[in-house]
Amino acid sequence: MVDGVAKAVKLAGADPDILRKRPQYVNTENAEDVEYTTDVIVVGGGGAGLSAGASILQEEKNVILVEKFPAIGGNTVRTGGPMNAADPKWQNTFAALPGESATLEEMLNMEESLIDEEYLADFRILKQQISDYSNETKEKGEYLFDSAVWHRIQTYLGGKRKDLQGNIIYGQYDLVKILTDKALESVEWLEEIGVEFDKEQVEMPVGAKWRRGHKPLKNEGYAFVSALKRYVEDNGGQIITDTPVKELIIDSGKVVGIIGRGLSGQKVTIHANAVILASGGFGANTKMLKQYNTYWTEIDDDVKTSNSPAITGDGIILGQSAGAALVGMGFSQMMPVSDPDTGALFSGLQVPPANFVMVNQKGKRFVDEYESRDVLTQAAIDNGGLFYLIADDEIKKTAYNTSQEKIDKQIEAGTLYRAATIEELAEEIGIEPEILKNTVEKYNSYVDASKDPEFGKEVFDLKVEVAPFYATPRKPAVHHTMGGLKIDTETHVLDKEGQIISGLYAAGEVAGGIHAGNRLGGNSLTDIFTFGRIAGKKAVEDFSE
Repeated sequence: MVDGVAKAVKLAGADPDILRKRPQYVNTENAEDVEYTTDVIVVGGGGAGLSAGASILQEEKNVILVEKFPAIGGNTVRTGGPMNAADPKWQNTFAALPGESATLEEMLNMEESLIDEEYLADFRILKQQISDYSNETKEKGEYLFDSAVWHRIQTYLGGKRKDLQGNIIYGQYDLVKILTDKALESVEWLEEIGVEFDKEQVEMPVGAKWRRGHKPLKNEGYAFVSALKRYVEDNGGQIITDTPVKELIIDSGKVVGIIGRGLSGQKVTIHANAVILASGGFGANTKMLKQYNTYWTEIDDDVKTSNSPAITGDGIILGQSAGAALVGMGFSQMMPVSDPDTGALFSGLQVPPANFVMVNQKGKRFVDEYESRDVLTQAAIDNGGLFYLIADDEIKKTAYNTSQEKIDKQIEAGTLYRAATIEELAEEIGIEPEILKNTVEKYNSYVDASKDPEFGKEVFDLKVEVAPFYATPRKPAVHHTMGGLKIDTETHVLDKEGQIISGLYAAGEVAGGIHAGNRLGGNSLTDIFTFGRIAGKKAVEDFSE
């Protein structure tokens, strides 16, 4: 049976078989227990784990990567692909979109009293950068502005949230600084590994708040996974699939290995100098989501998820067994524009938020479509959950992760709607034609004016005016968990007293402290590749000293 990860790969237009190769021993009946010794063990075969593995090999040490599923890839293979990294030299070659200058102007006018002390110096630097940019564009015209400091402040403000008890949480400064300062370095590192990026356009995923996304040329998230897997295997790394890790081996307070179970139930013991946990969050574990939730008023028992079924919090539980502290566990993120039946991201027309026109089941807009994911999600929930993304033939051309063949199949299946006029489209989705027509006409006038007096949307691209017209049904689904194991800037896992747990590291969604209450779209890939490679390098450095 093809597992969920392989399905996602196939939907992306790639060959899932390259990710499904298994060592011979896990396919044999009545297999005997096995034992290995290596330099570093990586638990989890997604982007963070593969990056850690590649980084270890670059340090000329041995690594065994252990994955509980038949296929590697985790959530990384399911992503749309754009990863955030400020690259002004590249971004400055693109024209600014209408309204982006207004967002920068808001920053200039923001009171310093709203900024927490750790971020205040950077905020002042950002204000000067924006002021210099504004003076320069008066002569040269507007281009797309960015900087690592702007990325940092947006990550901080985008994650600053209040929980149900009124407690305010925001990203740990030193971790957010690493994320944003090292982001472009991660893009360049991936290029060296073999990932090709599209230099012809700069992307903005849902809820990213700015156009700084570097998107692979080929097959979205699969492009990262396939390149990293190839690098790991070509350089002598070993990947063991079908082997859930059940236990950490701890000797005199130091983590020195793992015990797992193979496909046939055999005991798999691996000894090493260090263990890196890179097994993802707990977005596919509804019980765990409900147990820790302190943000959403309610999480339904049957809530859908965009996650791989493998993402159930195993690494967090393993870390706790070694005494690890947890941080930010109460905050999870919904992807507002998910498939209402499956939670998947690849159906329908997924277009840039500048081209989002979100209407509720009455045919009316209900939110600034350029907002963060949690704001969009709450607005959708307040409007009955189900809503539609309205597009025309020009907006359709900006959609990613699709093709005309996929679009036609979905229309035939009744999961995507197309009509010659807005009125006919309204009838197909059960909306009063005049209401939807009026909504679209008003939206188009806001695009012309670059101003939305109803909901405050500031950044626009295309109007909805060229037939045929499309409606994509969407509904929020669990997408990312912000909390996890507490780490320092070198990815050491920390205990409840803030002390390093010797031999234990964590990278990616299994770790907390970076995204706080809400993650910007495009930041998860930056997170996993940045901290994954840091973890691999640091694990080697520590035991080589």
